[in-house]
Amino acid sequence: MNLNKRKNLLMFSLAAETFFASYGLLLGSQTTIVSVLYLTAGLVFVLSILSMPAARLLPVRDVKKEYSLKLPLVVIMLILAFITSRYWLDLIPLDPDFADMLPVMKVMNERFLQGDLKHIYDPIPEIWNGTLPIYLPAMWLPYAPAVLLHMDMRWVTVVMVLFSFIIILAGIRIKGNGYFGYGQIAILALLFWWIFARNDVHSLISMSEEGVVIFYFVLLSLAIISGNPFLMGITASLCVLSRYSMVGWLIPCLIFFASRKEFRKLIIFSIAGVVCFLLFFLIPFGLRTLDQMISLPGNYVAFAKHVWEYSPEVFWLNPGLAKFFGPHRMALLHGILIAMSFGVPILFMGFCLLQKKWNLQNINLACFKLSLLVFFQFIDVPYGYLFYTCSFVSLLIAASLLRTPAERIDATSPA
Repeated sequence: MNLNKRKNLLMFSLAAETFFASYGLLLGSQTTIVSVLYLTAGLVFVLSILSMPAARLLPVRDVKKEYSLKLPLVVIMLILAFITSRYWLDLIPLDPDFADMLPVMKVMNERFLQGDLKHIYDPIPEIWNGTLPIYLPAMWLPYAPAVLLHMDMRWVTVVMVLFSFIIILAGIRIKGNGYFGYGQIAILALLFWWIFARNDVHSLISMSEEGVVIFYFVLLSLAIISGNPFLMGITASLCVLSRYSMVGWLIPCLIFFASRKEFRKLIIFSIAGVVCFLLFFLIPFGLRTLDQMISLPGNYVAFAKHVWEYSPEVFWLNPGLAKFFGPHRMALLHGILIAMSFGVPILFMGFCLLQKKWNLQNINLACFKLSLLVFFQFIDVPYGYLFYTCSFVSLLIAASLLRTPAERIDATSPA
């Protein structure tokens, strides 16, 4: 298959994945089919990554050349995001009885700003008669400025989502890239409008903290594409300290470095990640809090059954596969989630590294995307806003791959 056909396949799978994670959910009773099609599109996208020349970031000089084309788009995004976000934030107040994530993080930040580090993870009496904070530092700390300034915390989510869109837009090659450039802009615009105009479906803007997670995963994707092990280690640690979803990729990443005898990168990546983990979590909050976080996954099965009983629509209004298991097979689903999240990326990495004759490119990048796809597809409680991390990662990866062949002549090192 020639390069243009491979680019077309990547573009088509990107469009399909983005559609089924957004407007495809409006098909109502057909969301079971949507889940299957979303998974299929994601797997095709992963295989397409492998078939493409090595991913590279768009050079700064090319970003500057397209400044006049992209600046108006950024301005339009900012205006639309402000208007729509203000509408949703005014319409939907923060209510811990409906969604307690941000209210809990507000209390955690208040304790932090008061210098009360030892009690940040203590129960919160005013929420659910003493709910226990479950959020890792990289998740709740970005909201500290909003708490300090007495702003609506959800503007932090809006800003992080906007940053992520702008980073992706900056990486898309428009000039001299045929319909691939404008096609990516159209897909980006579709996701943008869905997120900011259809908040009533997914609640990403009005209730969730997922904008912070999306931003971290976009940064990690950039780091993997750049091949910089120091940045990879820091951003991977930030991702782990916000959402566990990419943890299955860590061991395959180490295997990837070892297989290529890049032990210096392996050591730098590991040390940067561990140091970041120590500074942001273990040293300030201690082993007791670490033990508290490790025990959390054991509660997911009971929580999933609770959601099935009181909010079953959660399982239908998203592309996740939990809907196929039902409320009585949550323990089975949780076991599959753990086995698949760790097993599939390792097997995938091992298989790719053994295929010498195929000259596969972007193995580490494809494995990272696959680990996210598997995790979110089998997650116990698949809230709709969780899946947008996967969408943003796909958009950024596509931006690094869907460029003109002439720019690929010097691409010799697979990511």
